[in-house]
Amino acid sequence: MKNNRPIIGIACSMNDEKSKMLANRSYFNAIYKAGGIPVFLPFTNEGEGAETFFGDEVFDGFLFSGGCDVNPARYGEEITGEGVAVSEARDAFELTLLDKLKNSDLPILGICRGVQSINVGFGGTLHQDIKGHRQEDSGKVTAFCDRLTPGTRLREIIGKESTMVNSFHHQAVKDVAPGFVASAVSEDGYVEAIEPADKTGRFIIGVQWHPELFYGVNDDSDKIFAAFIEACRK
Repeated sequence: MKNNRPIIGIACSMNDEKSKMLANRSYFNAIYKAGGIPVFLPFTNEGEGAETFFGDEVFDGFLFSGGCDVNPARYGEEITGEGVAVSEARDAFELTLLDKLKNSDLPILGICRGVQSINVGFGGTLHQDIKGHRQEDSGKVTAFCDRLTPGTRLREIIGKESTMVNSFHHQAVKDVAPGFVASAVSEDGYVEAIEPADKTGRFIIGVQWHPELFYGVNDDSDKIFAAFIEACRK
């Protein structure tokens, strides 16, 4: 870390058919404005880039961003959900990186697909297709009220019983990974955030909504990024 700005590796989205890596500027802006230096991570079909980045020890934390679906094969299922779209290259990279991160103390923040990747990477499963969670309004408009679980780090960070969120997903956490707890739940009962059961340990939080789209206009979202960057400074 240099100049008190932690370096944050951001796992990008990928279009397998066109072989293009994609990343919304909102992730860059949120990390930078919160005090970090965002670096987008390229990856290969085999996932070896993940080991390279981890081994370089240049990163102070990692953000797993939104995008396509995690392949159900990664948690022992066949594709049964409607509209499931996967990227084998991205799965290989992210799950390899998560495997390398398991025994480290580096902070992790997951957003949308990111919370799903974290959950699968640590041994959980997903709902392949749920209805009513993809809003038509812009990402700066809230759609649902999520209840924050008492005693969790996320509840402590946001500092209240619930938070209003946007929603752009059709998959969700099903079986929470061993050692993790649901730290936010939607009005209709779906897991909207996870974190380690021991909130005194390393910072790992995954949220199903997109706080980066709210950055600078929503205190709850700002608090999530502030807490993440602060954890990466330590």
